[in-house]
Amino acid sequence: MMKNNDNKLKILSVIVAIFMWTFVINSTNPTVNKVFRSIPVVIKNQENLEKSGYVIVGGDQSFTTTVKLKGSREKIIGLKAENIYASVDISDLREGIQSLSIKVDTPSGVSVENSDPNQINLNIQKLITKKLPVNLTINDNIKDGRIVEVNDLKPKEITVKGPASLINKVDRCEVKVDDLNLLDGKVHNLNLQVVDRSGNPIGDVKKSDEDVNISFKVYETKKVKIKLNTFGDVNNLYEEVSRTVNPESIVIKAPESVIKETEEILTKPLNINGLRYNASGEVELDLPESVEIYNGENKVNYKIEMRKIPIPKEDENDKQ
Repeated sequence: MMKNNDNKLKILSVIVAIFMWTFVINSTNPTVNKVFRSIPVVIKNQENLEKSGYVIVGGDQSFTTTVKLKGSREKIIGLKAENIYASVDISDLREGIQSLSIKVDTPSGVSVENSDPNQINLNIQKLITKKLPVNLTINDNIKDGRIVEVNDLKPKEITVKGPASLINKVDRCEVKVDDLNLLDGKVHNLNLQVVDRSGNPIGDVKKSDEDVNISFKVYETKKVKIKLNTFGDVNNLYEEVSRTVNPESIVIKAPESVIKETEEILTKPLNINGLRYNASGEVELDLPESVEIYNGENKVNYKIEMRKIPIPKEDENDKQ
């Protein structure tokens, strides 16, 4: 009987010891909860998605979640936001809007009570490309009667890449020229802009080039006379009565410094040596360097009228 009592006391002592140990542990290191806000959600395997020919619409958008964790006070108290890793995996996704559960990884001994939001929606679309010529828009205000021409443009076309919904809206690639200082003949670096039919910019598309190198030629215009240029002497028994060209004038274009000094344009030299009869035909213009025809052709019609020189009467008597 005495032994049974002793055994009961021993068992009771163990139970009391376990209870006291649990009480002390829970009192000194209790289980607690802690909320961590704005935990970034990492989208895993995006590179695999693009290799498969797909892309996330608004792929630069960032996602966050609020996480409530549970663990011992000792584990939780030293835990920082950077120790928590939230992610979604898109390696097996295809086209369309996808709802993905957020997976939260925590240190050992810490569990996730809940997260809010616990999933994100991603719009997955086909990745397509499109080639576009580079179009220039030159503001009329900086022309002011000038003729502005492109001297050099690189690149002349670009490639844009992005989600089908965006690329299908792309109409053209534009470069705006609205600064008079750009017309100085030097090479300038200008931004490229991808726009829709209405001229509204389209973002979130990748461009093969972000800008272009461009330089311009700037001309002034002027209406000048055309002069028939001849060499040689007509037959000594004949004389020139008149010479005409048709048209009589032409509009030329040239840099400002050149056009100020240009008052007339000569034709290519025409040989009239020994000429006795009327002559007509076509002759090309002899354009100075940096001068071009703006309105007209590089040929004119000419006409030279000749007559025999009359012999004075006294000369006729001498001959008799």
